[in-house]
Amino acid sequence: MKSFLYSVILSVILFIPFLNFTRASSASSVETTINYSVSMPFPSNHLFEVTLKVENYSPNPDGYIDFTLPAWRSGRYIILDFSSGVQEFSAEDNFGRKLEWHKTDKDTWRVKKSEGNSYTIMYKVFSNEMSMRTRGLNDECGFIDASAVLMFAEKLRNNSLVLKIIPFENWHVTTGLNTSDGSENSFFARNYDYLADCPLLIGNHTDRDFFINDKKFTVSFPPDIEYNADSVINNIRTVSKTVCDFWEDMPFEHYNYLLIRDRYDYGATEHINSSVFSVSSTTFTNKENYNRFLSNIAHEFFHTWNVKQLRPKGIDPYDFSKENYSGEFWIAEGITSYYQNIFMIIAGYLTPDKYLETIQQSIESDIERPGNYVQSLEESSFDAWIKHSGNTPNKYIAESDFYSKGSCVGLLLDLEIRHNSENKYSLDNVMKTMYKNFPLIDGGYTNDDFIKTCEQFNGSSLKGFFDSYLYSTDSLDWKKYLNYAGLNLSTIYDSEKPFTGISARETGDRLIISYVVPGSPAYKAGLDVNDEIIAMDGYRVRSSSMSSRISDKKEDNIVKFTVMREDKLREFSVILKNSEKAKYKIERSEDPDNLQEMIYESWLNAGK
Repeated sequence: MKSFLYSVILSVILFIPFLNFTRASSASSVETTINYSVSMPFPSNHLFEVTLKVENYSPNPDGYIDFTLPAWRSGRYIILDFSSGVQEFSAEDNFGRKLEWHKTDKDTWRVKKSEGNSYTIMYKVFSNEMSMRTRGLNDECGFIDASAVLMFAEKLRNNSLVLKIIPFENWHVTTGLNTSDGSENSFFARNYDYLADCPLLIGNHTDRDFFINDKKFTVSFPPDIEYNADSVINNIRTVSKTVCDFWEDMPFEHYNYLLIRDRYDYGATEHINSSVFSVSSTTFTNKENYNRFLSNIAHEFFHTWNVKQLRPKGIDPYDFSKENYSGEFWIAEGITSYYQNIFMIIAGYLTPDKYLETIQQSIESDIERPGNYVQSLEESSFDAWIKHSGNTPNKYIAESDFYSKGSCVGLLLDLEIRHNSENKYSLDNVMKTMYKNFPLIDGGYTNDDFIKTCEQFNGSSLKGFFDSYLYSTDSLDWKKYLNYAGLNLSTIYDSEKPFTGISARETGDRLIISYVVPGSPAYKAGLDVNDEIIAMDGYRVRSSSMSSRISDKKEDNIVKFTVMREDKLREFSVILKNSEKAKYKIERSEDPDNLQEMIYESWLNAGK
């Protein structure tokens, strides 16, 4: 009997560690859950109220969990100050007991370990940046880019999550997120990065759907804007289908065009299965504004592939804590800018002749932009993060522009490949091959990868092309490349006129200098940006009357400008000089050869 009892006791002793191990294993296998809730009980105060609950997470051995707001949002390469809008932060455990916390930097809130492995943080976010497409809330609608509103824990960044929106009154939600468990205002995201790329529009907007190859597209129209819904939907569908046909696939389940009412009808941002546009009361009633809107549709939708899937190495994956440097933004943005016009031609909203007029304007801007002669396109891409620093109106004196210059280089590159391959290949082949070879979250591509792909279709080295136009500041040889398509470029000079070198904007009753041309008479005299023009030769002037008075002058006449600089009255004497402005004209050759004709027709869809 004693022997039996001894055996039982020994067995129990030996089983206890196994029991503890089993319990520990069971506890550690419990999945961490992440749930957000966002409400907006008083929209007029511009405050989103956020609750984030993390359950079954043990931060050992750290003893704390960090909650962070990103320092920037996708689609705009600039450091933003999202944390400045956060107020009334608090933290508690699953029993409602307060947890200690402190900030470790401007974007990070560190919460002390919870004994129950459950963390609930609560805070409010002041949101009044609708125009920047980051976060906005007023008595008409709400807009959320998660990067600007919803914190995340870096160690849990790849975990799935659920977001519940509690709309104001009868508002509804439109977003690229899928619903969670079929709940109308509860949404699922596979990780934080996906959440950050699926903005939410909340309000009384009108959703209209259309389909392309059985995939649903939704356009959200703001209230109190005049538009013909059927016509707009048809136009957006035509442009969208043109882009889809180019890529030959659609890497999304459904797609949203979110339109936000604003004072201005420009400004847009791409996301992984949606894009956001600022529209005004004249967007759909003014022909020029409407054509620009459709062109922006082409641009942002093209980004669904070129930047949201096919990404430069510097942003694959995103690092939300700091700048993500890349010398390839000219491909992501510039080449997208190039293609938006091509798609407008294919879709039937831009004629080849009108497109040639836009190229004329591009040539003028390319040649006149001082920054193109001091900063390479690659450097401009890398410096994207400091381009907006200080918002200096004259900043482009020393900077190229990876949007416009990148578009110009993309155009010339397309013609180069078409010419050297005898029109068998084009930049289209390059972009489609890059898309297949560099899938999302595979580390991204570099300029070298892009150049090698271009050379594959060009049939020979493109080192000279990229050395000149990507890595140095050589002037673009427009005449040479346009000739590949049977186009002749000529230069026309306006008659010489007296010239000061300043541009001014009217702000109420004030006339403010907005730009001073480097090396101009005004520049040499000492006039500066933000000087308020009080008088010219003793007479009060507006923008139009100033131009009129100057046009009556002659070269070497002296014009006295009285300006207010900060709080001091100053006077500057400007010695006028004559200036002749160059304009550029593109015309088709009267006798193009077969290759030139083939390139022109295939490039500008002119033969269809």
